[in-house]
Amino acid sequence: MIGQDFEKIQWHFAGLELLEPNAMLGDIVLFAVAMYMAAFCSKIKNNFFGNWRNFYFIFGWSFLFGGFGHLFYNYLGLWGKYPSWILGMLATYFLTRAMIDLWENESKKKLFALLSKWLLAIGILSEIVVFIGIDLSEDQSKGLFVPTLISGIGLIFALVYLGVTYQRKIDSGFKFFWIAALTLLPNAFIQSQKINLAPWFDRNDFSHVLLLISLLLYFKGLRSVRQPIYSQK
Repeated sequence: MIGQDFEKIQWHFAGLELLEPNAMLGDIVLFAVAMYMAAFCSKIKNNFFGNWRNFYFIFGWSFLFGGFGHLFYNYLGLWGKYPSWILGMLATYFLTRAMIDLWENESKKKLFALLSKWLLAIGILSEIVVFIGIDLSEDQSKGLFVPTLISGIGLIFALVYLGVTYQRKIDSGFKFFWIAALTLLPNAFIQSQKINLAPWFDRNDFSHVLLLISLLLYFKGLRSVRQPIYSQK
């Protein structure tokens, strides 16, 4: 179904009227994979991997909260969606800081870090304004606009610009980061055009698959970069 959504799947369990168990399943998979990768990054004691650990950890929880927001929508309403939208921007911030940490020029590194903080602050404040000032009950996509825009800016800078730069200057393994960014590009089209393959595999499930591929590509990049990065302080 293209241009409109299937009716949300209902699941009656333990006296509860739950929605979209398929979305919850995809979010649990993303959470589990992200936690595994966060554990890998936590073993390497430097700022680069520390920020990647933070990214994976917050990314995982953002999608677990998102899954509960879908599942318990009849009880939580839009309030169940807000935590995942905010955490998504925070996760992108840590990914960006991880990539900035490898920049050689200290003055530019500080500038990039400052700009990434401002981007996060603007995103969170703008989203709060959306929560307060816009009725999202009829069109939740309006609530996703700010997180999508802020995360998009951060990912393009960190994965594409810095990824390509580091591929040339540091290690060929950084190519997996900009490839991951390209993998995520169809998400915007899938969501905006409401491309739903089946009731049990709608546009959100489609996006989950692309996000899972991107997580694996990030991990491939982290495992591929040369050894000196592992020994940095």
